[in-house]
Amino acid sequence: MKIEDNIAHYTRSDTPLPSRVDPYEADKMSRLMSESLSANHTSTVQKTSEIPAQVEAKVKPLKEWYESLKNSGNFSATAVSRSLEGRFTSSSAMRDALWYAFNQEKSLKGTDNASPELFVSLEQELLGSFSRRLLADPPQDRAELKALLSEHFPFNAQKEQALWRSWAELKGASDQDALLEMVRKETVTVMQINSLVKNMLNNSHKIDFS
Repeated sequence: MKIEDNIAHYTRSDTPLPSRVDPYEADKMSRLMSESLSANHTSTVQKTSEIPAQVEAKVKPLKEWYESLKNSGNFSATAVSRSLEGRFTSSSAMRDALWYAFNQEKSLKGTDNASPELFVSLEQELLGSFSRRLLADPPQDRAELKALLSEHFPFNAQKEQALWRSWAELKGASDQDALLEMVRKETVTVMQINSLVKNMLNNSHKIDFS
């Protein structure tokens, strides 16, 4: 009896019932939802495709400068400097170009396309000045060393290369044991961070660019 009373309560004529759905309105709603989903998908695709396009636009002038320098065959420090000044106006763009060329030559080492003289010039320009700076005015602690690294090298991969170069040069310097140990410890730390980041990127199944 209680069940029947409840059913009667919910089916009385004074209880508002949903009206019949208009097929036109249903079709309109379905179309609007489809358009919304399509627009969201297109937006995501556009965002994802914009990233490689932006990278390519930034790399293009660096690549053109590198190829022009390589074809010139003149890899002296003076020639590299003049070539940079003739192509770029900002110091940050010049440094980006040097790092691009350095990484290209590093990947070509041991091949017929490598230019050892160019690699030495680039390495000296990018990394040699930092090790000289450490020798001229050694940092007091690792915090100061970290600050110097961040000032000269914005990316951890660059910091690692600078530290390796400095460590190699400091090994032959006299009375620099404390500085050498400081550089060694920082090198290990940066290498561990770089390794962790590399593993995360390699093991990521999907990167969300949205």
